Amino acid sequence: MARTSLIEDIFDMLRKLPWWVGVATAAVFWIVGIVVTGRPASDPLHTALRPLFRFFFNGLAIVALVAAAVSAIQSFIQRMTLDRQTGTDSIRSLSWRQFEQLVGEAFRRQGYDVEETGGGGADGGVDLVLRGHGETVLVQCKQWRERQVGVEKVRELYGVVTSEGANRGVLVTSGRFTNDAQSFKVGKPLTLVDGPALAQLVSDVQPPSAAPMSAPPPRFATVPSCPRCGSPMVLRTAKRGASAGDSFYGCTKYPSCKGTRPVN
Repeated sequence: MARTSLIEDIFDMLRKLPWWVGVATAAVFWIVGIVVTGRPASDPLHTALRPLFRFFFNGLAIVALVAAAVSAIQSFIQRMTLDRQTGTDSIRSLSWRQFEQLVGEAFRRQGYDVEETGGGGADGGVDLVLRGHGETVLVQCKQWRERQVGVEKVRELYGVVTSEGANRGVLVTSGRFTNDAQSFKVGKPLTLVDGPALAQLVSDVQPPSAAPMSAPPPRFATVPSCPRCGSPMVLRTAKRGASAGDSFYGCTKYPSCKGTRPVN
């Protein structure tokens, strides 16, 4: 593995974090630079090095701002990629990198903090680490269109989940899973998401304008408003718990707002 510099490490770390983290880090570097270079010089060496210190900390601040801009652009692209999906066919037309970003954005809208590991690529590996809802989830993405994912990939993910001590693993594909793969995951902390299931997941987290409902809501003549913040709501399906499989209205500003309404 090629060695990286401090600047490259800082940039790579910040670009993977929310944009505001990069802005805050830039402010810290800038303030530290002022403090360090603004103190009275105690000796000639300090005086000579003062311009170098200012250049160093100002440079770090600029790197942090650039990383923040890259993070903001990446976040915008990921949101647009998800909102433009119309179903299984459009998802299968994505590149493997776009597919991974789509999956990450879908889970992010479910309230998870998403870490892109960068270790998967087109060939495999754990691509995303999800943290939230009291659990750590390892996600492996397979952009294989019509190809079936076999049991060996499910075993591989299960081994990583066990060795890393994660709560569960999720294997996502735009294709299908073999019967052996479906059978192996029974009784294990694994979730298999095939193409149609992923299309439904994406539809569930899209805003109403991007994912219009095919039938009018059974209770409301128009899209209801959130009882907490007044924003429009979208019809969702509970994924876990005693109400798994039941429909409900959720706020489009989730996870910042967790307002809900019953359908019936």
